[in-house]
Amino acid sequence: MALASFADVQEFFNAFITTNSIDIAGAQHGAFWNTLTYDKFVNGNIPNVTDPNTNQPLPILNKVNGKYDGPSSNIVMALAGTMNSLFDPNNPAGIGQMPQGGPDMSTDQIQELSDWITAGCPE
Repeated sequence: MALASFADVQEFFNAFITTNSIDIAGAQHGAFWNTLTYDKFVNGNIPNVTDPNTNQPLPILNKVNGKYDGPSSNIVMALAGTMNSLFDPNNPAGIGQMPQGGPDMSTDQIQELSDWITAGCPE
């Protein structure tokens, strides 16, 4: 399924959570994709999460040269467990891959989300 809107992104996350019986009740950010407005999702920070090294908020998405960039966005790196990032499961000073304890999203699923971000996050 190609993600064509923010509503698709919300359904994408909700379906993954439901299909995999993931309990996110204890996650400090909760199901933030359902509680944030589109604008807060694409321009805001991950709720209640800070960089453990700097104590600064972590943006959900990242822009490169003024354009949304999927591969370098924190939400994509968190789902992928990107090496040498805060989300690298082997980084003891980091946050780790999401969702904590798995199951992990497939490479194709993560790419779908990354593509939606890089396409400018169509509303």
